[in-house]
Amino acid sequence: MKTPRNGWKPRFFHTLVLAAVLLAGLLSGCGSAPSAGAAEGPRDECGLYEPSAADVEKTLTFGLDAFNANDWVKSYSVEPYKITLTRRNDTAQAIAYSEYLIFTCGYTQEDMNNYFNDEGFSIIFADYESYALGNFCEKSGVSLYEYDLVDEGTPFKARYWVKQDTDTRILVYMLVFPEATPGVLDEFSKKIFPSLAACP
Repeated sequence: MKTPRNGWKPRFFHTLVLAAVLLAGLLSGCGSAPSAGAAEGPRDECGLYEPSAADVEKTLTFGLDAFNANDWVKSYSVEPYKITLTRRNDTAQAIAYSEYLIFTCGYTQEDMNNYFNDEGFSIIFADYESYALGNFCEKSGVSLYEYDLVDEGTPFKARYWVKQDTDTRILVYMLVFPEATPGVLDEFSKKIFPSLAACP
């Protein structure tokens, strides 16, 4: 990817590595066979693992109203167990990153704790010079982690939401904006997660 003229390079996040590790652990305990009349498609021991058209639509439209197509460049991929969507705005030095993760066997609170922990975030923010958790809060099945990041000497703020969407689906959503534009981060956060835009 080209580096914008101002020298800022969009960061790629490593949540997919975590997803692969967690899914491998969860799937090892599955053993149910497909039921008669079950939907067609590639399956593991617990069910269909390819994202459905509805999964893709949900990922691509979640929070869509917050983004101006002229300012934000979108890219996405659909793979077994996950959909990944990135929107980047090189002028604003900002990134919106989301994943819709499929857990065919379901997941537990322990799985969530093992996934979203210090080790996990060290992978997610591996491309940054430094990162530090500033705050954490939860509300109605949504968790929010607020991080302070530094990239090539420039401070950034990140808000990382984890939404337990269904028994087999988790939505991960992250916004990263320069620390110098906190009002813009607040504005986008309110549009995307109005009930938990920031921790109190």
